Amino acid sequence: MTDLVQPTKPTTGYWLWLSDNRPAIIKELGTGKGSAVAKHAGEKWKALPAADRKPYEDKAATAKKEYDAKMEEFLAAGGVKNKRKMKEPKDGKRGGKKARADARAASGMPKRPPSAYFQFMKENQEAIRKEVGPGKPISAVGALGGQKWKAMTDAQKKPYEDKVAKLKAEWVKAVEEWKKTAGANADENDEDEDDNEEEEEQ
Repeated sequence: MTDLVQPTKPTTGYWLWLSDNRPAIIKELGTGKGSAVAKHAGEKWKALPAADRKPYEDKAATAKKEYDAKMEEFLAAGGVKNKRKMKEPKDGKRGGKKARADARAASGMPKRPPSAYFQFMKENQEAIRKEVGPGKPISAVGALGGQKWKAMTDAQKKPYEDKVAKLKAEWVKAVEEWKKTAGANADENDEDEDDNEEEEEQ
């Protein structure tokens, strides 16, 4: 019996455009540095007229429909869907979380707001740093901040959680607006952030 192979999720209109235009962008910048190319490409994509985006978005939409059909066949045959990372163009280099962050920034995706814990740390980092004392590594600040957060009551955490809930609601709206122009497969980009949003609170 042949092993079932999960279909590979197609790329977005932005990545298709970047694949075609990366050499020209590198030539224009005079450097192939990933972060510089990603930033400039993102600016050019945002400024691209809808008519110029359309061929790439249409191609991405067609690939998405084909992928959905193949996925249905895969699941119907007994396959189990596993979360997989989006396949990026072969001429692009991946560099772990930084590369994915660069990709999200380049595509213009709104940045997810911090968790309630990170909001707490943002507002209290200086006080915690003073409490830790001079000369101590940043990890000591994070460790003490984590201890303080865990020791807080629900009532003490609520102001931070309420603030983050408001920011997240605004972020969700911004992402929905972004998805309308970012390509058929835009929601793939925010998977990694879901994985690690609360990891520092553990």
